[in-house]
Amino acid sequence: MFDTDQHIQQTLKANDPERYLCCLYLPEEIRSVAMTLYAFDAEISRIPLLVSEPMPGEIRIQWWRDLIKSGGNVDSGPLAEALLKTIEDNNLPCDVFDNMLEARIFDLYQDPMPDMNTYEGYLGETVSSFFHMIALASGLERSTSLSDACGHAGVAIGMTRHLSITGDLRTRGQVYFPTSVLHGHELNRDSWLSQTVQPNHIAVVSEMADTASDHFEKAKTAIARLPKSIRPVFLQIMLAQPLLKQIMTDPSKCLSTHISLSALKRQWHAFRGLSRL
Repeated sequence: MFDTDQHIQQTLKANDPERYLCCLYLPEEIRSVAMTLYAFDAEISRIPLLVSEPMPGEIRIQWWRDLIKSGGNVDSGPLAEALLKTIEDNNLPCDVFDNMLEARIFDLYQDPMPDMNTYEGYLGETVSSFFHMIALASGLERSTSLSDACGHAGVAIGMTRHLSITGDLRTRGQVYFPTSVLHGHELNRDSWLSQTVQPNHIAVVSEMADTASDHFEKAKTAIARLPKSIRPVFLQIMLAQPLLKQIMTDPSKCLSTHISLSALKRQWHAFRGLSRL
């Protein structure tokens, strides 16, 4: 007999071991919700790596948009079926998914990110929204503190992820950091993507890391105002912050090397971080 929950767990563990680990620390009643949402996000995040041109990626994204709007179809697959059930059972807003998928189209192209507001908006749609949906699925009511916690946590974690894979993104010709920030350090898209690392490149990384750090502090302040029972939803912060610390210690390293935590360090920071939320 096919076990959908086990399939979702294995999919998430394979595609996003960090968030899989964080889900293990969630209360049982929302763990499957979080795993399904994150497995879906991991699947969408992989699309740019699986296609050689944007159009097949857009077709795949549109397939998910149509599926969520229609409520499903026959043989849509275990992940899709689990996602639709999660949306229905928890009364999650379909427009949030549509906005997220719309934002993900950016990943398929090599267009510039014009300014910080646009970048933070992108991270809000693609990262913060998942925190919000999981919190709402737990029964927590909407509030300013919840919106602040989700918003700042998503932006901080999203920025840190992009910083940690800056080298990979440069190789692929993708620029997530705002053009306004690049221009502030006398760089443009072409000079940013140049394989010759200049002090200007390091200055951009440092500025972005400082911005992420500021969002982390604001997120933790907002999280402290939330009920203690919901704070494990934000455990990813405790894994992203030590990653950001590595980047801030040596800003030049991420321009050519994928920065990550070992599996052992991830487990340690998750276990230790739970008591600090």
